[in-house]
Amino acid sequence: MRFPSLAARASLLLACGLVLASCTVQRTGNDIALPVVNVSPVSASIQAGGSVQFTATVTTSFSTTISWDVNDIQGGNSTVGTVSSTGLYTAPATVPVPATVTVKAISSAETYPYGAAIVTITAPTTATLSVAPANSFTPVATTVQFTATETENGATATDNSATWSVNGVAGGNSTVGTISSSGLYTAPTALPNPTTVAIIATDLTLTSPTAATTLTLTNSNTAPLFVNFGPNGNTGTASTTRYNGLFTTITICLQGTIQCQAIPNVLVDTGSVGLRLLNSALTTVPATALETVLDSAGSQVEECVQFSDGSYAWGPVLVADVEIAGETASTVPLQVIGDTTYTVPSGDCMTLTEGANLDTVQTLGANGILGIGISTFGGGTTVQDCGLNCAGGQIFPGYPYYACPNYRCMQAPVPITQQVSNPVGFFPKDNNGVEFVLPAISSSGAPSLPYTNSTGTSLIPAGSLIFGVGTESNNSLGSATLFPLDTNGHFPNVIFNGTSYASGGYVASRLSAFQVSDAATLGIEDCTDNTFYCPAATTPVSLTVCAANAAPSTGAPCGANVAAENLSLSIESADMLFENNPTCPACSAFNDLGQASGTNSANDFFDLGLPFFFGRPVFVGIAGTTVPNKASAPNGYFAF
Repeated sequence: MRFPSLAARASLLLACGLVLASCTVQRTGNDIALPVVNVSPVSASIQAGGSVQFTATVTTSFSTTISWDVNDIQGGNSTVGTVSSTGLYTAPATVPVPATVTVKAISSAETYPYGAAIVTITAPTTATLSVAPANSFTPVATTVQFTATETENGATATDNSATWSVNGVAGGNSTVGTISSSGLYTAPTALPNPTTVAIIATDLTLTSPTAATTLTLTNSNTAPLFVNFGPNGNTGTASTTRYNGLFTTITICLQGTIQCQAIPNVLVDTGSVGLRLLNSALTTVPATALETVLDSAGSQVEECVQFSDGSYAWGPVLVADVEIAGETASTVPLQVIGDTTYTVPSGDCMTLTEGANLDTVQTLGANGILGIGISTFGGGTTVQDCGLNCAGGQIFPGYPYYACPNYRCMQAPVPITQQVSNPVGFFPKDNNGVEFVLPAISSSGAPSLPYTNSTGTSLIPAGSLIFGVGTESNNSLGSATLFPLDTNGHFPNVIFNGTSYASGGYVASRLSAFQVSDAATLGIEDCTDNTFYCPAATTPVSLTVCAANAAPSTGAPCGANVAAENLSLSIESADMLFENNPTCPACSAFNDLGQASGTNSANDFFDLGLPFFFGRPVFVGIAGTTVPNKASAPNGYFAF
């Protein structure tokens, strides 16, 4: 730009009499106005490491070429932040001192006029996204409302700007279900394959922009099964972490009402009978609101149930309605564990071996136990945990029932109808047994089931607990071999390495491992830091299990006309699976865990724990109920 010459300016000053304030200078047509630069926005606040785009405009046409600086440093630097030739400012990784900087857009005119913006830099925050409800389930053709929640600096708020997808498909589709912009999921009318879908919320403005959960779709007679560490989580110590925990959700209701409470993380057990819930898990439907079971004299009935590992559960027998998936059982006697009113009669209660009191989430590793197995007490019962043996007053080691007059608890008979019971037997239909379906997993283990890959587009599904055997289109025995059991609810005979073990065994979903023989008989090593086996290399174990449907005779491993099954199992080192597993460092599900079952060949038994369930359907038939293929199984059966 050109300005008046020195001589011309001197003439102007003289003409104005040196009184500049009163002088008006007239521009001529050749005069050019000073360029003015405007920067937008004029101020901004961003987190350290963040960016903001500035724009600059020049109000005259003399020069529109712009350069940028930060705190008078051309292009800026790593301390105050950088600015590109297009005006994109990027804050430094840490907050500078002071925390405000000036970003300038400078014209190329002779006097270098500029526009400026003030940027305030704040410490970075972590804004994360979560989705609720987590790991839920719903029957087909129903709806579930999902909510995305943003959490930042401890504060939470509903994220209404999140977008939704199902199995990676925006908005879902008719096969896996659809989801609206508000998170309302509508299940398909038919079950997809797999039946577990991933519900994903995305908000790209957040530090962690994606959150996912799973939804398992079921028929009305199907409840989801989850394999995980349980409510205790992974403790990081093999001796206290629950591996292969099999859980479902049950709902407790006051009798004949809709006052109910859903209780997740209930351990599913085919090795015991009866529903048992921790007192601490009953909140909106407290134990004090449930009907109390009294003996004939009006005294409170309590139970001490003892498990094979020496642990025990003590608490009152109460009555409630029980809902599982779409099935309802009315007026079910159940045990509430953790009674603070009556002291555990330790001299009588712990008559087998003294072990842990399972009265807390920490000791039980669950919110309760759903025992849907075969009664091991026999005595003509079908769904009760003791039957005629406890109804007649016969006292024996491990006798479970007590009456507590005047706060003194003594062993006492309890009628069958008041004994703790398997809720499945109380269903109006689908009440003759259950089917377990769990996916096959890698020999190196798997994360908690269900789980998705990092993109949420592929997943290993949850399992299914299907009620009824041969009662619906989804619970047929198919090609499974049916094994009638003895009066103890066991296989009457198991053959290992050519030796028959009359102590037998059973199928127990509560157990984390194959319980096969003792270390000396099997010829492998126990682990030093946990209760499992630690062989130096993968160890194959072959068993033959025998049914109880004919008397043994020569000519066949289990006897003529006796159902038999040769099982090929594998046992890996638990230490390798838990601690040095390169492909699955924090897995909770394993199909190659083994554990000692006895101390010598005289009392060895062979229990098929949860590893046996992966990759094969397993049926449990309730004693005294109709058998689908018309076989005789008065004591119940397993089928696989």
